[in-house]
Amino acid sequence: MSFAIARQPVFDKEGGVFGYEVYLRRLDNLDKYPEDIPYNKATFIIAELIAELGINRVSEGKRILVNVTLDSLLNKVLDLLPIDKVVFAIIPSQVDVGRTLMNSILKRIDDLREKGAMVAITEQLYSGKFVDLLHKAHIVEFTVRSVDEGKASAVKRNNKKVLITRIETEEEKEKAFAFGDLFQGNLLGQPTVIKEFEIAPFLKSTLMRMIGALNTVQSIKDFAKIIASDVGMSAKLLRFVNSAYFSRRKEIKDIVQACSYLGMENLKKFTLLVATNDYVAVEDPYLWKRSLVRAILAEEIAKRRNPQIANEAYLAGLFSLIDKILGVDKIEFLKEVNIEQEIIDAYTGKNEELKTILEDAFALEEALEIGAPKLDEVVEEFSYKLRMGPGELRNLLFEAQTKAEEILKI
Repeated sequence: MSFAIARQPVFDKEGGVFGYEVYLRRLDNLDKYPEDIPYNKATFIIAELIAELGINRVSEGKRILVNVTLDSLLNKVLDLLPIDKVVFAIIPSQVDVGRTLMNSILKRIDDLREKGAMVAITEQLYSGKFVDLLHKAHIVEFTVRSVDEGKASAVKRNNKKVLITRIETEEEKEKAFAFGDLFQGNLLGQPTVIKEFEIAPFLKSTLMRMIGALNTVQSIKDFAKIIASDVGMSAKLLRFVNSAYFSRRKEIKDIVQACSYLGMENLKKFTLLVATNDYVAVEDPYLWKRSLVRAILAEEIAKRRNPQIANEAYLAGLFSLIDKILGVDKIEFLKEVNIEQEIIDAYTGKNEELKTILEDAFALEEALEIGAPKLDEVVEEFSYKLRMGPGELRNLLFEAQTKAEEILKI
């Protein structure tokens, strides 16, 4: 999938450039955000690209405005940015944010401010519910159609600046300049492309960094320290262990406990899964979900035939559709990101045992996708092969589907 990182100038009242908003757009329409990409994933992509390109190329040394969901503020990927040149424009989270998480977010904002960052809040957060955010913000953003004198005056009484966006006409410009301090819109300055890109290179670099980190970790305690240092990864880990994937009755709230519960092999699988999920789920969520179902089924089949290769079976299923999702040569891609050769051999046929497990997982996953009567036929066939009752196998299939959906939410 092709995207563009674009920038659009933000002006002050004297007509000077205050900074540039940097955002993700469809390559074929710079006025539209690619709605199939969750905002938190867009933030990660933008942060990595800005870090790669450098502040001078992105904004000529001016401030950069980056939209960040509340929960994404906690992710350490933002530390790749030149903090003292960033305005973090905070938008609502796509997941519920409880009081405990909000306290962590407010502390994170304090830390970013101390490092020189500015903070803006969008009008969706301009309410009594988020008064703590308002106190910490430097800027409050409104669209030109929603702003009025009352809102602008209230913001300025709190010593905040008013940013007015989406200015398209001279009439809107006149209204905006009557109320605002900072201004943006196509009438004032059109968006321009900084860089065109595909998702695949980002997935590759992310996986390579992740695999490199995995190879240096020697114990669960070390793993816990690494994860605990990144609040975003910590939140994902806790969501994962408390999800329907594990069907736990008692919630785990401690990172060390979560790491101990998963164990070393599952921790490696989790971090690899998260790194892949952040990008591949954007590129083709349908095929990625099928990959996840296939991975879970391959692992379950391996547990019944040869438990020692259950982890390898999972990864073989996980990457089985990566070529179709990203439009890459599967074998070459997996070699480049240092996936173990025995897993790659499942696709070439050299590892016959893993190849057979993968084929059986594919047959089950495909039948689940098609539904009855094909599903009934396959359940009957594989009940005998896996020495399971038809009801038990059917439950396993639907459970795999549920687990895949949970992973997509991480």
